[in-house]
Amino acid sequence: MALKIFEIDPALKGVQSQIWERINGYKWWKEELETKEGGIAKFAEGYRIYGFNKDKDGYTFREWLPNAKQVFLIGQFNDWQNTTPLTSEGFGRWAVHLPDQADGS
Repeated sequence: MALKIFEIDPALKGVQSQIWERINGYKWWKEELETKEGGIAKFAEGYRIYGFNKDKDGYTFREWLPNAKQVFLIGQFNDWQNTTPLTSEGFGRWAVHLPDQADGS
C-alpha cells in the first residue's frame, strides 16, 4: 500500500519508515480495542469506570496501566504504605475494592 502523501510531499520520504510505524501501531491498537474493549467509542467512555466509583458497599478504584507488573494504592488511609494492592483485570486494567468502614464512611 502506498500513501499519496509521499508523492505530494517528497520531504517525508526520509521519515517514511517512522510514519509507517505510527500507522501500523494505530492499526494494532485499533484492533486491540475492537476485540478487547468493544471498540474505540466504548474505550473512550473509560471515565465511567476509571478512578474512584461508589458501589453498594464501598468504592472501587480502577486505573489503566498497560505496562504495569504490580500496582498499589497508597494514601493517608494506609499510612502511605504499599499495603493495598490492585488486581489486574486484564488488558492493562487494574482495580481494588475499598469497603465502607463500619460507620458507613
